[in-house]
Amino acid sequence: MKKLYFLNAITGKPLKIYLVFVTVLFVLFIMYFTYFKPKPVLSKPARQIFDDYKHPVHRESPFEGAKIVHIDLKGAPLRVSYYKTLFPLLSKLGASGVLMEYEDMFPYNSRLLKNISALNAYTYEDIKYINDLAHQNRLEVIPLLQTFGHLEFLLKLEEFRDLREVPDYPQVICPTHEKTMDLLMEMIDQVVDSHPRSKTIHIGADEVYYLGFCDRCANIMTKFNLSKNMLFLEHVNGITRRVHKKYPDLKILMWDDEFRSFSLKELKNGDLRYIQPVVWKYSKDVYEELGPSLWDMYSDVFPNVWVASAFKGATGSNQYVSDVTHYVQNHRSWLSLMSEYKNRITFEGIIITGWQRYDHFAVLCELLPVSLPSLAMSLRVILGYKDSPLSPPTEVAKVLGCEQPYALIGSVFGSPRCSYPGGDILEGVLKLQQLKQEYENILEDSRVKGWLNEYNRNHEFSNPQHVQSVTAPLSRIMGELSQVDTEITAAMFEVYDNYTVSEWKETYIIPFERELKGMIEARDRILAKSSWPRRPLQSCDSCNEL
Repeated sequence: MKKLYFLNAITGKPLKIYLVFVTVLFVLFIMYFTYFKPKPVLSKPARQIFDDYKHPVHRESPFEGAKIVHIDLKGAPLRVSYYKTLFPLLSKLGASGVLMEYEDMFPYNSRLLKNISALNAYTYEDIKYINDLAHQNRLEVIPLLQTFGHLEFLLKLEEFRDLREVPDYPQVICPTHEKTMDLLMEMIDQVVDSHPRSKTIHIGADEVYYLGFCDRCANIMTKFNLSKNMLFLEHVNGITRRVHKKYPDLKILMWDDEFRSFSLKELKNGDLRYIQPVVWKYSKDVYEELGPSLWDMYSDVFPNVWVASAFKGATGSNQYVSDVTHYVQNHRSWLSLMSEYKNRITFEGIIITGWQRYDHFAVLCELLPVSLPSLAMSLRVILGYKDSPLSPPTEVAKVLGCEQPYALIGSVFGSPRCSYPGGDILEGVLKLQQLKQEYENILEDSRVKGWLNEYNRNHEFSNPQHVQSVTAPLSRIMGELSQVDTEITAAMFEVYDNYTVSEWKETYIIPFERELKGMIEARDRILAKSSWPRRPLQSCDSCNEL
């Protein structure tokens, strides 16, 4: 009692105040653990493979729409057997579907279309097998076929020359030719019939660079007072109305770039009710070229909009190694933009494009297996993971079976050594890139520029000490290139047919091998000399030939 009395005397407050205070704290403690403390997550969303790894990472709001991976087959068909391993991986990474751009790989078989397919095109059995595999892996299949521009695979042929908008250029089909619409609808019918589960079709219509050039189009534009934009809409609406009438449940997508030059009035009067535009941009900052005015216009016209990013094939027509940093930043930019406009625009989905060629005539750019790490990191961004650009993509490396995560974002860190299907192709391509870089460094050396110039090689006249020292690595590079050639060839045959393998080697290995061989032979000729003539040197007759 003395102690309590002493306490009361010091505080000047009754003891019961302290008892009440302690009781309140106890009640708050119980309420926190009962009602307010976050509950543990009992289950995780399907296919969120990155949640399997418990590293501390930051999460943003994931994109909730469709996540469609573009598979571009232009003249480079994947082996049908490869889809058996590819589709489960895409599903595991978080994709919800695939955009199949067959181009000349589709087996068109009617009297009118029988000669437009490539000689190594898929069969109808192949198409069915691919669709069944996609269905088994919960991937929606969206077929894409061009209906305006980028019809080179069709218009290059002699029998379809008359359908070109510009006679010398086989890119764009003439929209006013009497045979055009029937031809395109026959193509659409065959593609739709072979994809019975598909609920969406993509009709392309991007980069229609030539319009209103032919006499037929010019006369019609004059007769009906049509602008080029109106002529474009007449053709697109003619296709979409026919598709909707025959397949009323089919959603129709098309690229948006031709709409960007339209006025709001033109779009509103364009009767575009059957179209969902796909707004594509592959730069690091999509705000820079797709400003607020575009989104203001689209929000007034289109109830639903798609966007398109890229995971390969968008940084150079002859790039064979993906710039992962560029593509990841492209997706971060898109995610930020969609978050900003989500209250005004319904973003139905994102198409993650992976171009195999810039057009039908272009060389092969990054192969699909080479770019799967870029795709995995891009999907991770779309799923809401906010990884630091300075840290290695550890979770991606685990999913793809890569031993060196840092190497996935830059070859300066060595080789990633991945075990995913097609990972050996990436390994070989990175080794090729390293050898080419080493050779480029030699060419930039002042000893090559000053003592192994074309003049020196033509006249076999140079300082042997400089020539010998600067060319010392060439024989080793040639030997390693031969080994890389063997390794890449074996790895590519697991994924591609022999035509694609041969084309890729002819594009990226054989020219390098030929250049190396020429430099080595020039070196050997120079080093074989032990004496040299007095100046002036005799002119080189072959060098004077134009």
